This record gives sequence, C-alpha cells and structure tokens, in this order.
Amino acid sequence: MAKKFRLVAFLCLLPTSVWANPYPDPNRVPHDPVSSAPLPVDIPLSSVAAIAAGVDIVRTEIEFTEQGERYRLASAVLERSGTQALLARSQKPDPYGSYHAVLKDVDGQIVGYDSIGTGVEFRRLTRALTFRFPVPTKPAELTVTAENPSTGATETVLRASVDPGTLPRVQVDPSTIEVRLLKQATATPELAVNLYAEGYLTSRKEQFWKDANKAVRALVDNHFPGAEHFTIQAVFSPSNKQLGAATNLGQPVPERDSFLGLYYPYWRPFERWYNVVYPTRESRYRKGIGSVPYDYPIAIVDSTRYWGVGNFNELTAIPGSHSSFVYLLLHEFGHYFGLNEEYEGGGPTELQFAPGISEPWSQNITFTPNKNTLKWRRWVAASTPVPTPESHWNGSTYGAYQGGYADSEPRNHSHKPGFDCTMESGRQFCPICKEAIQKKVDFDRGQ
Repeated sequence: MAKKFRLVAFLCLLPTSVWANPYPDPNRVPHDPVSSAPLPVDIPLSSVAAIAAGVDIVRTEIEFTEQGERYRLASAVLERSGTQALLARSQKPDPYGSYHAVLKDVDGQIVGYDSIGTGVEFRRLTRALTFRFPVPTKPAELTVTAENPSTGATETVLRASVDPGTLPRVQVDPSTIEVRLLKQATATPELAVNLYAEGYLTSRKEQFWKDANKAVRALVDNHFPGAEHFTIQAVFSPSNKQLGAATNLGQPVPERDSFLGLYYPYWRPFERWYNVVYPTRESRYRKGIGSVPYDYPIAIVDSTRYWGVGNFNELTAIPGSHSSFVYLLLHEFGHYFGLNEEYEGGGPTELQFAPGISEPWSQNITFTPNKNTLKWRRWVAASTPVPTPESHWNGSTYGAYQGGYADSEPRNHSHKPGFDCTMESGRQFCPICKEAIQKKVDFDRGQ
C-alpha cells in the first residue's frame, strides 16, 4: 500500500481538476543515461527519392464542430504519402479506435478502411479527423462512425461522396525538406517510421539530427516490439517559431507558424493544457507529415519541458531535450498503438472514453474484470483471482488490479494487468502491452 500512499500524498499538491499525460509526477519516471554510445553515421537521402517511393492515397479531412456534435467533409485530396503497408492494412477493418471510416465505390466494393483517435476529447482537441485510403477508380461514398460522447455507442455521423476524378493533388516542394535514413528495416514488409522536426529553427538543424538519432537508439535498445520492420527516417523542415512557453493566444485559434503547426491546446480549456501539444490546424499537420511517405509519425519538438502526447493512429509528440526523453518516447508511442494510461491520479486524461461506455477497446484496461473474458487472460495464472488484490503483485503476477485510466470517468471502474509498466512509470513494457503493440504492428503490415 506504500505505493498508493505516496501517490495520494503527491496528488494533494495538485489542483482538483487537472489533466495529465504522461505520468503526472516527472520525478518518479526514469531518466535517461548520462551518455550513450553514438549510433552509426546516418545516411543522407535526397528528398526527391524519398517522395518518389511513396504511393498515391486519398486523404480526407472531417471537420468537427462541438456545438451540436456536427461533422462535415472539409476536404479530400490526392497525396503521395502512402506505403505498401497502408494499402495492405486498409483492406480489413481495424478492431481498435474510437472513430472509424470506410470508403466504398459506387458498385459497393470496399476501397479501404481506416480508424483513429482515443476517447471523447480527441475530436475536441484536434477539431478534425483525418482518414487515408487507397485511390478509388470510380466515385465512392465515405462513411464515418464515432463513439457517442455520453454512451460510447457507435453511431454513423457522416456520409459523403468522394470523386477521384475531381480531387486536387497536394504538391510538395522537395527543396523545403531534408530526409535522412537512420535505420533500415531488417524484416519485411517494412513500416515507415518518420521522425519530424517540429519547432526547430534553421540554426537548430544539427541538434535535430542528434535528437532523431537518440530516438532511434531508444527504440532499438529498448527492443520496441516490431522494430525489425521499422525503416526510420528523420525529416527536417525549418520552423519559423519554436514552441516556447504555453500561452493562451485567444480565439479564433491562430495557425502556428512551425513545420507541423503544433501548440498547446488552449482552445480546449483545462487546468494543465500546457502539458500536451496538438495541431493548431489538422490540415497543416497532415500536409507536413505527408511530405514523406509514412506509417508512424513521431514529432520531436525542440523543447525541454516535461510533457508528451500520443493518440491512436494520429499523433506522437515528445520534447527533444528532456531528461526523460526515452521514457516519454516509449510511453507516448505506446498510446499510438492503442494503449491507455496505467497510472492513477493526475486528473482525467484526454484518452478518456465516453463515461457511459461498457468496455473500452484499449488493450490494457478493462471495466469488466472477468477471468473468462479478460483481454489478457492468457497471462493470468489459474490460481490468480480476478479481480486481483494488490497484495498478489510480486513483480510478475499479472491479473486485473484496480487502477489505471488516471482519474477519468467512470472512476474506480478501471482494472489493469499489473504495476510498473512503461504505460505507468516503469522502464519497460509489461508482456501484455508488448503483445498488444506487436499485434498492432502485425496488423499494420497487412498480416
């Protein structure tokens, strides 16, 4: 019980209504080693060659208006940001995600599926949803479903027509970006993991290459599941503004003049809005990361502050110069694969599902702990009771322990596999989270 007592003591110092992502106490998470051996010298690639290797896709942006929960198709464009893995995985629906889309041609043939997001706050923070599909050969209909913000029930929120013959093409000026290959996949099919420079001025370019190499080292040295399939590139384009201190810049939301346009989401007021960053314009963010073909985008932000953000199939962003860079990268990248918070306290999280949802889809939390239906039941010994008292934890006795999900509603319903995982404040992922990431990597490869 000492662990819980220390956490409660810390929380007493916090405001009564805060959001936290990642772990709310930066003093209790792992710090990076003082030094580490340098990676091999990176291999420069020309921007033109990198872009030419991409696949044409349709990128659709769905605008969200909170008043009345309204959705509309804001744009549909052709973009060469696709990969062979994207074409493969788009042919079957993703079992995870809070927002799903399907594109069918006029003959009823499936063009592709896509899904994004985690929880009811996601659309309020981005104010838009993006889905990518293979290019149809004939006019098609886009259908979008979303979780009801109260009940969590899946509802159809949009139907719209997409005519490939009328779509404008996004043009990329290769002279504005520099791409370097940092790691080549050692297994096929490969997945494109891109590290984007966000908020790095021209004078800070060399620092970005160092930070990007550090990210590769973190993923490789920590044996991130599926990393053998990762071809990792660093993508630099200078920003005109650094992130700077969190400031409420007023309404309407001004577009941030940086490569990806990320900033603290003051447009969605909450007490710790200065702990995460989100796109000031979803279109700018998507155009930026789409300047090079991608499967997994990671924004490295030129900042030293303690924060990070990760949302399923949408965004991973971390501060490049924080002393807990490795932990932040692994934790937030874990969210990109669907994992939820395994810590308690710190207020609600933007990964919160609708308060009326019966069972979240996140692979590492449950509201209905039952040994016969538990998502990770194969990791639970027959002698372990479910729900599982904390007294059973010995470092490897996985069960269904009450906790996780921060302070999100409904409170005291969430159960997690164990303690000390990276999705809490540990140095390593637990086997349940490793398996969840690996399954998502396999799905994203089209397996």
